[in-house]
Amino acid sequence: MAEPFIEVRKTLKPGSHNQVSYEVFDGDTGGSLGYFDEESQAQHRAARMNGMIERETGKRLNRPSLDAEVE
Repeated sequence: MAEPFIEVRKTLKPGSHNQVSYEVFDGDTGGSLGYFDEESQAQHRAARMNGMIERETGKRLNRPSLDAEVE
C-alpha cells in the first residue's frame, strides 16, 4: 500500500480553460480535497492535513515535491 500523503498541484480551475488554481490532492485515495486561488492557502491546508496523518500514523511522511503539476 502506498504511503498516504496530501500534496498541492498547480492546475486549471474546474470549468475554466485559463484560470490557474491550486488543488489539494490526496495521493492515497486519488481524490481532490479542494481548489484554492492562492498557493499559500493550498499549502497551509495540505500541511495541516499531512500533520494530522503523521500524528495518526505515528510516523513522518516522505512528502512529495511541492512543484507537482497537473496537465
